[in-house]
Amino acid sequence: MISKKAVGAVIVFLIVLVGLAAFLLSKIRSGSGEARRSPYVAVYMASGDIYFGKAAWFPRFKLENVWYLQRGVNAQNQQELSVAPFSNVFWGPMNELYPNSEQVIFWTYLRSDSELAKALENPSSVGQQPLPSAPENVPVEEGTEDSQ
Repeated sequence: MISKKAVGAVIVFLIVLVGLAAFLLSKIRSGSGEARRSPYVAVYMASGDIYFGKAAWFPRFKLENVWYLQRGVNAQNQQELSVAPFSNVFWGPMNELYPNSEQVIFWTYLRSDSELAKALENPSSVGQQPLPSAPENVPVEEGTEDSQ
């Protein structure tokens, strides 16, 4: 038979464990003062293309609500960047993308306070979202303009 002291010790241990778990969960959800991550990810492909969307992981990695980075040059010969819905390209794809994992260079979650994450969350207010010009000191890869 288990003694009352042992039962009491187990109960105290469980209470402390539940309290610690609740504390850690609240810290994770609050972000500890740092920017929280949004449900959106950026996926950088070996081709130089960058896609944005909500990530789903099962049964394999896919993006939903997909947008892609468009690169162009304006009349002053300055680089312009914008994002556009993937489903609006001329060949009419579904609004999901299954990236080839061998071609993904990296992926990352967008911060919830980023302008792009806010725009993706409410796309009806955006349309085609222009982005700030690329800094002068950042090299631009040749031949990566999106022909879609």
